Amino acid sequence: MRKGLLILLTAIVSLTVVGCWNRRELDTLAIVTAVGIDKSKEDGKITTTMQIMKPSEIKSASSGSGGSKGVWVVTSTGYTVFDSVRNATMQSDRKLFFAQNRAIVIGEEIAREGVTPLLDLFDRDPEPRRLTWLLVAKGKAGDVIHAEHEQENIPSKAIESLIKSSDVTSMAVTVNLNDFLKNLSTHSTNAVAGRIDIINEEDGENKKIKMRVTGASVFKGDKLVGFFDRSETRGLNWINGKVKSGIIVVKSPIQETKNVALEIIRASSKITPEIQDGQIGITVEIKEEGNLGEQMSSLELTNTEMFRVLEQRKAQVIKNEIESVFKKAQKEWGTDIFGFGEAVHRKYPKEWKELKEQWGDVFPEIDVQIKVDAKLRAPGLSAGPTKAK
Repeated sequence: MRKGLLILLTAIVSLTVVGCWNRRELDTLAIVTAVGIDKSKEDGKITTTMQIMKPSEIKSASSGSGGSKGVWVVTSTGYTVFDSVRNATMQSDRKLFFAQNRAIVIGEEIAREGVTPLLDLFDRDPEPRRLTWLLVAKGKAGDVIHAEHEQENIPSKAIESLIKSSDVTSMAVTVNLNDFLKNLSTHSTNAVAGRIDIINEEDGENKKIKMRVTGASVFKGDKLVGFFDRSETRGLNWINGKVKSGIIVVKSPIQETKNVALEIIRASSKITPEIQDGQIGITVEIKEEGNLGEQMSSLELTNTEMFRVLEQRKAQVIKNEIESVFKKAQKEWGTDIFGFGEAVHRKYPKEWKELKEQWGDVFPEIDVQIKVDAKLRAPGLSAGPTKAK
């Protein structure tokens, strides 16, 4: 009995020791909250720019109440991303720690050369999270990492909040590292990533660099081929069933110089492939419901006839946005970011075995039909246009 108890106690102690062997105290770590990757001015080298949280500013930064900047920005170069990151330790007296990293931002120039080698470290190393947000900068990633935000002392927190709040407009894409790498590895779907822009503002003698999350970054293979603007990105989200909210602006019936804002309440999409006589066709069906959110005209719009006209105009806007994204992705770039290949794979698994290797050549030639059913449900609290007394 005593021998058994001794063995049990020894096992418990051993497990406790093993569980703590690699414990690291907070005051020994440099907590990285965002990473930017650019092509270096030095031939064959990579530049990484990292936001590192300041321990002395953690409390004030997390409250978002203003004050001094809550991060320290470190720039380093190397022949690989890992080499560059490791070289940054020559500037920091603490070990760089990536488990709390919120965003990876890749510069436009180096993204056009291919992102697979740039992401290998984050895929291979167990410390970085696979749920980290991935964005491509329209310009330099380092400029994004240096940018500030009026509402947050930790800029990476602002980036994360901007990404999450993009559902309000549906004019941006939200992609994490895990989803991006998964799409890179398939034959049926090309990858997209978030897009982040820099805004330069001048206030007298002061110059401020700010950021804006909008649009999308489009890839063919692992190479960036271009960017979508806001309306094109919403076209992509219509197709992929990711439109959650937003505003569609149309002209008022009769009073054509006045605008009407229609709020998107809910939307869904359906992609149906058909193969007939060896020809592939895709039908995209969009169903949308919304409310009358605002009118700039004095016309009564809440009757059945006016609602029908507004629904038609709203449906046309949705169709135009989808057609614009098809024009770029299918005809100009030949990159299937819509999941059409996956839809064909699910419905025609036998045919897909032959199609998957040549899908890049087949996709630009397929016929796509767009059907939009847009409805208006409510006029809001007001029964008619707002009038001055």
